[in-house]
Amino acid sequence: MYFQKGRLSKGIKVLATIGPSSANMDAIKGMIRYGASGFRINMSFGDADTWNTYIDYVRGAASEFDAVISLMGDVPGPQIRSGDFKPFNVQKGEIVTFRGASRPGASTAEVPVSRRELFEVLEPGDTILYGDGDVELRVIEAGGDYANCIVTAPGTFIPGKKVVVLGKEVPLPFLDEKQLALVKYICEKKFTYIALSYVRNEQDVLLVKDLLNQYGCSDVGIISKIETPSGVKNAERVSKVSDAVLIARGDLGVHFPIETVPILQEQITKLATELGKPVIIATDILESMIESGRPSRSDVVGIYNVVYSLADAVLLTNETAVGKHPVEAVKWARIVADTAFENMPGVLTDQLRKHIKPQSLLEKYVHGLVSFAESLEGSIIAYTKTGRTVPLISRLRPRVPVYVGSWNRRLLEKYTVYYNVHPVDVSMQLTETDDYEKGVQELYLKARSKGYLRPGEVIVKSYVKPGLNVHEIRVEIIM
Repeated sequence: MYFQKGRLSKGIKVLATIGPSSANMDAIKGMIRYGASGFRINMSFGDADTWNTYIDYVRGAASEFDAVISLMGDVPGPQIRSGDFKPFNVQKGEIVTFRGASRPGASTAEVPVSRRELFEVLEPGDTILYGDGDVELRVIEAGGDYANCIVTAPGTFIPGKKVVVLGKEVPLPFLDEKQLALVKYICEKKFTYIALSYVRNEQDVLLVKDLLNQYGCSDVGIISKIETPSGVKNAERVSKVSDAVLIARGDLGVHFPIETVPILQEQITKLATELGKPVIIATDILESMIESGRPSRSDVVGIYNVVYSLADAVLLTNETAVGKHPVEAVKWARIVADTAFENMPGVLTDQLRKHIKPQSLLEKYVHGLVSFAESLEGSIIAYTKTGRTVPLISRLRPRVPVYVGSWNRRLLEKYTVYYNVHPVDVSMQLTETDDYEKGVQELYLKARSKGYLRPGEVIVKSYVKPGLNVHEIRVEIIM
């Protein structure tokens, strides 16, 4: 949502990662002003003091704009990373040794790794990808705590990077002590979402869900990152127990042939969308803007393809964390996504809806509500207490704006990753016991005061009357 008065984003949401380039109030406010609906904190980097500062910036800016903005804590999952060493370059044919620990006096071509379990799965002939494929190597000899490898694609070894064995997954516990502490931190700081890296199956998600319940923060949503072979294989079961899924194209590209990543993205997006789970696409959304103040043509085309896939959100990572133009990256992502939405063929949403068969009365009501509002070109005004209706609306990919209010601000924050849903904070005006009539009216007044609704426009108000099993629609023209 744009917080320049009266301007709204269209369709897909833009999320941004906070890092050194954007860790100041001016940058955060600029990104919100140009369309960022939520922020990610990558907990692979930094510490609690740094993250606390990020949180204060986001919540301070959201308060100043009277905006509903989400916070996502991204927890590193079961992965192998290199330890500390002096960076070095390698050429094709050179030998590099991976070891289970740093050694005093080690040669410059040695890379310590964080987990010895790596060496349990390595065999001669295995391919190792370092970082996001920055260096490619082939194993020629492996032992209990080392592996000698020959470089097959040159590059630079930088400490703290991922070590991936192509086609294999290292058997690691899903959460270690550090990650458990991060889950507690996310609960204490009341993040909107926790993003889980390297989710392998539904048991990983259910483990974290149990922990959230145990820590008294069951309202924290779970975003499962699909980025490994087992995660792709179990994508349907993982999606069903998650609140949203994130397609991490960077890690998919080191676990699968890179030319298959678009196919996987399309398949997982379609699967999760039909299940009614928000889909976030991440990695290299606007890679050119890490350095440049304008996007490349290929990046623009890439965003068009994401919009046409009917994903819910894009997540900017390096573009806003370490790039030179974080605010401009959000601005361009929003401009391109909005233009793509305006020119998107209606047949795309028609095809999606054919695969969504309404069963309950509420689902049938939502189908009718969306179709009716679109036929009138009217904005939907929906007040929710429980959060059941809004996901059903969003999964139909409405072509008209959907303004949502609730007494529960935490619930509204979750909608910042939902397609074409615009949460409006009326939590200060309402309590849980207020009825839907009052909720819709307060939402309407707030949306008008912020300039989202203008005289002459059509609005379609959605009412639910609990106990009577009545779902009502009212049409009005704003005077």
